[in-house]
Amino acid sequence: MMQGLFSDIPLIGVLSLLHETGQTGVLDVDADVPFAVAFARGEIVEGGILDWTGLDALHASPMLPASGSFSYARRPVTGSVISPFEQFTTDWARITDEWEQIGQVISSPSVVLSGPMPLFDQEKGRSVRAAARDAGLPLFEVAARAADAVQAGKLTPTGRYAWYGLKLSHRGQRLSELSRILDGELNLGEIVERGFAPSEVREYLMTEVRQGLRFAGSGWVLRDLVWEARHEQRQSEEFLL
Repeated sequence: MMQGLFSDIPLIGVLSLLHETGQTGVLDVDADVPFAVAFARGEIVEGGILDWTGLDALHASPMLPASGSFSYARRPVTGSVISPFEQFTTDWARITDEWEQIGQVISSPSVVLSGPMPLFDQEKGRSVRAAARDAGLPLFEVAARAADAVQAGKLTPTGRYAWYGLKLSHRGQRLSELSRILDGELNLGEIVERGFAPSEVREYLMTEVRQGLRFAGSGWVLRDLVWEARHEQRQSEEFLL
C-alpha cells in the first residue's frame, strides 16, 4: 500500500513512479472528482470515475487535482494497454486542458443543445452525451464539436441537462425539502419544474454522491455536475466584475 497527498507530490509524479517500477494494481484518487487508474506491469489498462469507466472516463478525470489524496494497492489487474504510457499521459494532459475550455462554453456533456446540426435535434434538443453514445464517437470529440457549434451560433443550450431524466429515491444525509421530494416518482427535471433551482439540485447531488450515494450513472453524473458548478461559479465571478 502506498498513499499520500497531492500537496506533497503531483498526480503525474505518482503515475510515473508506478509506470517506472512496473506496478500492477489500482491507484485510487480521492479529490473533487474521485477516480481510479488501473496498471498492469506499469502500463495503464483501465480506470474511470466511480461506475463510469473506459477511455472517455479517464480522459474526463482531472489530471492535475489541486488537492486531495491518493492510495495505491497491488492487486490482480487484467486488460490491454490503452496506449504507451508517455503517449497516454501526454494525450490526457492535453485533453484535460481542452475539457476546461469546452466547459467554459457548454458547461458539461450533460447540457441539452438544439439546432440544425448532425446528431442534435433541432426542436427538442439532445445532450452531448446522448449524441456521442448514439453516434459511437468519443465523448470528447463530440463535446468539442458542440462547443464550436455553440460559439458559431449553430447550437443553442436549452437549459436542460441529461441528468434531469434521473429518478432517485433517497433521503440523504440531511433532511430538507428537496430530500423529501426525492421519492423515486418524479425525475429531477420535474423536480426543477416544481420550483427547485438547478443549482440547488446539483449541489445536493454532488454532496450525496461524494458521501456514498450510488446509482447507475453516478460516475458521469458527478463529473458533469462538477463541471457545471465550476461553469456557474465562473459566470457569477464574471458578472460581479
